[in-house]
Amino acid sequence: MNATPTPDRHVPVLIVGGGGSGLTASLALSDLGVDTLLIERHPTTSVQPKAHILNARTMEIFDHLGVAEDIHREGSPAENRAAMVWLSSLGGDAPYDRQVLHRTSAYGGGELAERYALASAQPHANLGQRWLEPLLRRHAEKRAPGGLLFHHELTALDEDPDGVTATVLDRGSGQTFTVRAAYVVAADGGKTIGRLRSIPMEGTPTFLEWINLHVRADFSAFIPCDDAVVNRVSSLSEDGTLQHCGVVPMGPDRWGRHSEEWTLMFSRPPGAADLDDDTIVAMVRRTLKLPDDHPMDVESISRWPVEGTVARRFRSGRVFLVGDAAHRHPPSGALGLNTGVQDSHNLAWKLALVLGGSADDALLDTYESERRPVARRVVERALFSLFNQIAFTAGTGVVQGAHPDWNRAQMTALFSDTPDGETRRAVLREYFDTNRITTAHLGLEMGYDYADAGSVTSDGTPRPPQDPLGLEYEQTARPGSRLPHAWLTEDGTRTGTHRLHRAPGSFLLLAGAEGTAWVEAARLLSRRYGVRI
Repeated sequence: MNATPTPDRHVPVLIVGGGGSGLTASLALSDLGVDTLLIERHPTTSVQPKAHILNARTMEIFDHLGVAEDIHREGSPAENRAAMVWLSSLGGDAPYDRQVLHRTSAYGGGELAERYALASAQPHANLGQRWLEPLLRRHAEKRAPGGLLFHHELTALDEDPDGVTATVLDRGSGQTFTVRAAYVVAADGGKTIGRLRSIPMEGTPTFLEWINLHVRADFSAFIPCDDAVVNRVSSLSEDGTLQHCGVVPMGPDRWGRHSEEWTLMFSRPPGAADLDDDTIVAMVRRTLKLPDDHPMDVESISRWPVEGTVARRFRSGRVFLVGDAAHRHPPSGALGLNTGVQDSHNLAWKLALVLGGSADDALLDTYESERRPVARRVVERALFSLFNQIAFTAGTGVVQGAHPDWNRAQMTALFSDTPDGETRRAVLREYFDTNRITTAHLGLEMGYDYADAGSVTSDGTPRPPQDPLGLEYEQTARPGSRLPHAWLTEDGTRTGTHRLHRAPGSFLLLAGAEGTAWVEAARLLSRRYGVRI
């Protein structure tokens, strides 16, 4: 049937993709006074819990966008997002079953809270995308009424010197229409635009299949710690091998060990996605050693290929890649969604200045020069974090391929109440401590800078020492770095430096008592170029 085109739409920016990155772009551009149209091929926001940890830098951005308080309100309380815990199983009756292998503070919680609080006024948050995305969508629709179209798919994209013409399919009605835009933000996870623009992904191609189960269950009798934002089970199977499964509380009303909903996640070599659902559920139950009669309702099962890749280009003419369209990696370290949100934030203000006539199009080139190195570092860290977890197996004494009796003896000795058991547990802690690169990487989250991106002017000061592990973060006002956090007090009211910079589309000048010359220079620039300072 030939579709009857509807009238064309004209917008400065077309956003393709309605996940976390696309919705952030919509919010940010709306706040900057830029009209947008967002299209998303699915009928709704994500039905899967997906990513859930939102780091402090991301929450600073969400605070600027006026959604941070809602996220904290809907997300888990601080006491339920403070640690990562490794367990030997949930059930089972062997001497090594239902043991805590390791417990550590994680993602700015627990013992890390004080160090993280020195770096940011915003604590990290914990809210799965199944709940985060509808929250962002509600705010975006209020700011751009009629500007978000779900169940609409991009089918073609043509660029000329003056703009971009997109062909959009309404998947509900079957009709197509065209959208004319000055620029396109590709937040589609690489589903369409990267292919249409022939932008290759570079790095490590698919090497694992990740399988997530979204379940409803009461695991409170099996999980000992109420503050774990992530539980990781490494259980010794009947054949003597260690099998691994993440057990992640997802709330949404009760949290911690009393959560009603969970994500269970494990990986397999490529091709495992061919496993049918019943086989997957049986595998997970065996790994967790759940009693046969314990109820667990499976809401959905998703499978996705794991890779470690970065797009060769983040800009192709008038098209910009953000989020998974630009970089893809394992979930280790909770870096994916956070990096995508930060991509959109970086791009939005530049688009607004160019569209408003206050900056040349060349400013948009700095999006790639600033964000692509960050993406490469994030991908490298996520890959290394995943591979580093293999070391934990060696710490237990279990040897893959050894006789099952040997491995059972190693696990039994590990938890024995003997000097040998105490020594083994001390050695195991040394192995697990290397996981700090996954759960305590404040330097990685906050410490990136754009000094080498060609977008800032150096002040001649040296770069602060860089921690190769990405754990330590030294705040600096050096050009290209994140604005340092500090508390300022006026008339008894305390305000963080990042709260000073909330006016959309403006720049912030911080000057001391002797900064009159700086203030006058800023006023001159503001008048000359029409930029708010």
